[in-house]
Amino acid sequence: MSISATSGVVSNIDYQTLISQLVGIRQQSITQLSDDKKTLEKTNSAYSNLSSKVDELKSAADALRTLSSFNVFKTSVTDETILGASASSTAAKGSYSIVVTNIAKAHKIAADGYASDTSTVAGGAGFFKFTVGAGAEQTIAVDGTTTLAGLRDSINALGAGVTASIVNDGSASPYRLILTSSSTGASNGVAITQNDTTAAFNTTLQAAQDASFTVDTMTFTRASNTVSDVITGVTFDIKSGDPAKTVTLSVERDSDKIAEKVTDFVEKYNSIVSYIKANNRYDSETKVAGVFFGDTVARSVWDDLRKVMSGAVTGLPDTMNRLLHIGITSNTDGVFSLDSSKLKTALSTSFDDVVALFEDGTTTDGFGALMYNSASSITDTVDGRIKGRQDGLQDNIKKIEDDIRNKEYTLSLYEDQLRSQFMGLETMLASLKSQSNFLSNL
Repeated sequence: MSISATSGVVSNIDYQTLISQLVGIRQQSITQLSDDKKTLEKTNSAYSNLSSKVDELKSAADALRTLSSFNVFKTSVTDETILGASASSTAAKGSYSIVVTNIAKAHKIAADGYASDTSTVAGGAGFFKFTVGAGAEQTIAVDGTTTLAGLRDSINALGAGVTASIVNDGSASPYRLILTSSSTGASNGVAITQNDTTAAFNTTLQAAQDASFTVDTMTFTRASNTVSDVITGVTFDIKSGDPAKTVTLSVERDSDKIAEKVTDFVEKYNSIVSYIKANNRYDSETKVAGVFFGDTVARSVWDDLRKVMSGAVTGLPDTMNRLLHIGITSNTDGVFSLDSSKLKTALSTSFDDVVALFEDGTTTDGFGALMYNSASSITDTVDGRIKGRQDGLQDNIKKIEDDIRNKEYTLSLYEDQLRSQFMGLETMLASLKSQSNFLSNL
């Protein structure tokens, strides 16, 4: 006698409901373990996010711990149609008078015209050879089947510092092959060294030319219109020439860019504070605790970073050894803000002191260095405290997963046992019913 899907055949007892209820009671411990696992996984994910935020603070601190981080300059020119400029960290404040006589130009020559770009350009086998400046001679084999377009494509395929193109000038024989040097400057001219074609290059469209200019009355020539070796740390791009016009190029410290770096430093710190606080609460209405509620590791991260932000740099004067001296202050919630005007005033009047306040110096560690080191310790992938906390969480998650598997196996055996017992009961009832029927018939 067997048990049907819902009830006993003889007893009509709803065994399935009984089994589900009995199994459900024991299932509660597995459900609790699953809930515990989800909580641990949520906490682990929160620590991954916290680690990312600390790494972002570390990067922001790294951008402030060297002198070159503060040597940020900007340029301005009085006529941008003639000159454009940029400055690197090796530049220095200054003003320069520049007169551009000529811009650098690339050599450009044109061949006489053909009726079509498919016109053949050679009567038989031969070569078309050329050089660019002092470069190696380039060789192209030609024959009676070589067309104007084919010669163009062969030149371009060499990648030898010359660009070949075909233009239609609208004349009786309009298709002309143009050769243009890829580099500007008088020393980068194109020279035809052997020409076994009918393409006669009789026209110079543009002569090779160096840029010529003066800087504070000193005369210079350069092959390129991009000049980076005249004024230290400054690159300027020559756009046009006008010997009658003097352009003033000014280089000054870019306080706005420095303020952006300091602002990013403060914002990255505040992001950590806000994240920890948001996850360190207990909602009395929902009775739900944040993932960091009661967690000492997250709190210790905040405490250590706050000590750096609120501390003083050892070895610096009392007038410039705290962040508040450059306009960085905190409110009662531990959130910091920056007074950019105060920072810019400090950069203008006490630049070296501001640098010392942040940089990784030879005798002192400024806030950039201190925060970089503190953040590095927290997120160290070997023995950082976040790594240690996550390792512990992952160990607990694995233990719970093992417990769940064991309990699920035991529960499966328990369900099988219940079914077997109820089947035995049903079999016994069937036997008793059969005996009762037998006795009734006597």
